[in-house]
Amino acid sequence: MAESTLKGKRILVIEDDVKNLAVFATTLHRAGASVIQDHWNAGATGFATQNLPIDLIVLDLMLRKGISGYDIVDQLKANPRTAHIPVVIVSSLDAESEIPKAKAKGCAGFISKPISVLDFPDQLVEVLDGKQIWIFSR
Repeated sequence: MAESTLKGKRILVIEDDVKNLAVFATTLHRAGASVIQDHWNAGATGFATQNLPIDLIVLDLMLRKGISGYDIVDQLKANPRTAHIPVVIVSSLDAESEIPKAKAKGCAGFISKPISVLDFPDQLVEVLDGKQIWIFSR
């Protein structure tokens, strides 16, 4: 696991499913990251700016309250304080159709759910190292 590289990194997780949120947070905490959780995703951009600095954002696509993950990406990219933060989509939607959309929105990656708790930290380390990741299972 990538403890030394995630240690001290601040990762915002925007996920409305409490079970997924718990898995992501636990996995990232074990890898040494500081996890900021936004379960309700209302005003995610404001929440992000209130919790700066943030090194990476992990974002679900299917959110409650009539907002999609792509809406949040648009808001983040439009705000100069958050536009530089890499966003990794983590979703159960069809990766083959969603990856082109995520790339077009300027996301740094896409990981299909369910995640691999063994690989997830290392996958995010790749993004923090400036790489893009596009991982999907069939």
